[in-house]
Amino acid sequence: MARIEPLSMREIVDEEIRHACEDAERQTGISTSPRTYAKNPAAIKALGACRAALAKESTHDPVLRELVRLKIAGLNRCRWKVEARRKRIRKSAPFKY
Repeated sequence: MARIEPLSMREIVDEEIRHACEDAERQTGISTSPRTYAKNPAAIKALGACRAALAKESTHDPVLRELVRLKIAGLNRCRWKVEARRKRIRKSAPFKY
């Protein structure tokens, strides 16, 4: 399968996209996906708007959303994301396990 190389931070000239990449880096420690999407500025802006609307309008519990993301990471066999999601769920869960 072909791999699309992400842009480097210095290749990203659009400030809105650079900000999205920096936010991803701050929140998750990695910004590979947004830097790859940055190859198509219209697509990354549309994706960002969609995610913002879902976050704002969602009636689902934030812990439930993280559990769904954890399941997706597990199905994709992404060990790094699984561990990151587990840590986030442990911090935000109203109960301790």
